[in-house]
This record gives sequence, structure tokens and C-alpha cells, in this order.
Amino acid sequence: MLWRPLRPAMAWGGLILVLCLTPGAALPTWQWADLLSVDKLVHAVIFGVLVMLLGRGFREQGLGSVLVPLALPLAAVLGIAYGGAMELMQQIPGLGRRGDWMDVIANTIGSILAFFGLRWWWGRQRRTTEAKDV
Repeated sequence: MLWRPLRPAMAWGGLILVLCLTPGAALPTWQWADLLSVDKLVHAVIFGVLVMLLGRGFREQGLGSVLVPLALPLAAVLGIAYGGAMELMQQIPGLGRRGDWMDVIANTIGSILAFFGLRWWWGRQRRTTEAKDV
């Protein structure tokens, strides 16, 4: 099935949607998080994970060798766009949330780091496989 490889990314994206659009007063408070001020790190990590799951899902779809090289750039673009969309949706009146440009930057950094990290990992795997075939 075409969507099966993308199920983990879709589930993760749904979790991001719920967490980002839940009214601020309804979110649990974690005093240790406030002390460490990890908000931007959390944004970078959750969107980095999204890009990795999307990249893996697109790659596993096996839609033809022509599209495989586009899997990771497409995943990164979607991660960045989704991160921006989440911050825009937080501006909806009545949610008790507000978008933050610094969150958009953190989401983008996480997406870009995941892009380069996964590109490095896939290249390493390919070189290892090629070395074994020789």
C-alpha cells in the first residue's frame, strides 16, 4: 500500500498538530523544562523527527528510482512548511496560543539538521553496501 511507509510520519505529524494547537492553559507544566528553557530544542527535535520519518517513508514507498533522490529534500520542505503552518495556526483566536517566529526558526533548524543527518547516514549506508559488494 502506498501510504503504509508514511504511517509513522502521519501519526507523528498528528501528535505535533495536537500539541501545537492545544490551548496553552490545557498543556501540562513541567518545572524542569522551564528551568532549562528547552522550548526551542523541543521544537527542533520534534520537527527533525518528522523530517526523518517522512524521508524514510518516501524512500520506502519505492515509487521508482527517479523519485528516491527527491525523498529527503521533499521531506525537509514539508517539515519546514508544516512548522510554519503550525505557528500560523496558533494565531487562530480562541486557542489561547500565539505563534512565535523564533519557533519557526527552531522548527526550520530541526528540519535542516535532520535533512543533513539523514543524508549523511544514507550515504554512509550506501558506501558500506558498495564496499561489501566489491
